[in-house]
Amino acid sequence: MRSRSIRRLTRAAGILSGALAALLYTTGPAAAAVTPGGLVSNSYSISGAPAEGLEKLAFPLKVNSQPNDAGYYWAQQYYFKSGQVGYIGLQPRVDSGLAVFSVFGSGTSTTHPNCRTGADGGSGTSCSVTYPYVKGRWYQLEIIKTGTDNWTGYVVDTSTNTWTTIGSWNVSSSAGLLKPSGVGFVEYYKSVADCASIPYGQAVWGKPFVSPEPGTGTNTSAYTYGPCKADASLSSGEVTMTTGG
Repeated sequence: MRSRSIRRLTRAAGILSGALAALLYTTGPAAAAVTPGGLVSNSYSISGAPAEGLEKLAFPLKVNSQPNDAGYYWAQQYYFKSGQVGYIGLQPRVDSGLAVFSVFGSGTSTTHPNCRTGADGGSGTSCSVTYPYVKGRWYQLEIIKTGTDNWTGYVVDTSTNTWTTIGSWNVSSSAGLLKPSGVGFVEYYKSVADCASIPYGQAVWGKPFVSPEPGTGTNTSAYTYGPCKADASLSSGEVTMTTGG
């Protein structure tokens, strides 16, 4: 489905530049392709959250520009009290889109038709559904505890208040509830000739929230990483990510 974002993001601080030098002679060997991977990351937090953790997290996302093809992944990561991690986000497709909801690690299970065993080539559970989201429109990516050790991911079209289920899975009882902080990212996971060949993309992460639970959410930082140039800006708790082009 896509490349290994969790492993890539957790070692972002140690990533070395992968850009290749320009060719000096036209008779020289062809330059190797590059897989850009992670481009921008954000950090978020929920102040005033219950000490035991959260039973819900919602992430507003507006994609202003992207190619109508696979390659980009706009995602937020969430963390259980045990440290287990997952992500939820949107990916473009030709004339459509994909909503993704995954969890990593052992002790997960699912019976939902949108889900399957495994996550990014390792243990866990991955769910996805075709979802033709519209550029310039706000959506909410929601993670909600829907039963004993059961969690469901949704994407909400805020213009119509239409809820679409991405999938649902179970974690072990030791996972606990969700932590009130985490990180998100945008990556371009397809290979391109060079960094300048990444298609233009721009999206905005709004302030995360937990209503009706107590707590106030915001994005606390935004930064670029990886071998290819991007731009990240933080204003009034919202993160704008501009990549490629």
